[in-house]
Amino acid sequence: MPTASELAVTAEFPALEENALLLGWKLERLSPTSFALTMPASDGTFFSVLCVCDRYSAEPPAWHWYNADTKQVDQLRDTPKEVGFFHPSGVICAPWNRLAYKSVDPRGPHDDWQIGHWRSNPQTGGCKTLGAMAQRIALELKLRMQGRRAA
Repeated sequence: MPTASELAVTAEFPALEENALLLGWKLERLSPTSFALTMPASDGTFFSVLCVCDRYSAEPPAWHWYNADTKQVDQLRDTPKEVGFFHPSGVICAPWNRLAYKSVDPRGPHDDWQIGHWRSNPQTGGCKTLGAMAQRIALELKLRMQGRRAA
């Protein structure tokens, strides 16, 4: 029997697939609750994220920077330089990223947010679905990305 997280991801995945197809992203479903997504940046390079939704939607997914070749996560060479919500710690700083919560990840910049109330956090904005979250990351990569961090 599928878990609540698996059902939530399955319900939202078709919209994410449609966005990926329309926008030229590479999308790979890795498990019932995780996927990898590769998107272009403003300098013509590509960045990948690994989205882990094992506690979704009671908690936001974990958005890791990802190397599709090595399968490593959160390595500096795979992370954009800090600007906007690309935090100096290497974490995407948004209420809809579980890694932004210091209670979950020591790199998380926020101990002032409550993870169970991520959807009602005003800084979540319209990013309440996996597709909207992915679009926001893609937008930041296209508009604000200023290169890769040094390895």
